[in-house]
Order: sequence, then structure tokens, then C-alpha cells
Amino acid sequence: MRLLSANPPAVHVRNRFSETLEETVTCTDLGAFVTSWGYRLGTVESVEDAAARLAYLMAALPA
Repeated sequence: MRLLSANPPAVHVRNRFSETLEETVTCTDLGAFVTSWGYRLGTVESVEDAAARLAYLMAALPA
């Protein structure tokens, strides 16, 4: 994971077993975590649930 910017807050995450599975997640002004393609992962009230959804989206097994 790599912090991209401070306004709006965003991180870049990738699956270390894949060269193609990567995503940018932004935290909106309303406290929602949103992927670069518009999928709402959750809110700051439940960071653990948002992280679990992101982990599910980024899951892949090595070939």
C-alpha cells in the first residue's frame, strides 16, 4: 500500500502475487471509501469492513 495524496486522501494497493491486480482507493468528503472505478467499499465508521471488501476484490492466488 502506498499513500498517494492528502486531499482527498487516497492509497494505491496491489496484490503482490499479481502484476495486474491493483487499485486506488479514495476517502470522500463524506467518509466513504471508493475504488477508482466507483465501487463503494464502506465508510470510516467501519474501516475493518471496508478493508475486508477490498481484500476480497484484490484476492488472487499465485499461478
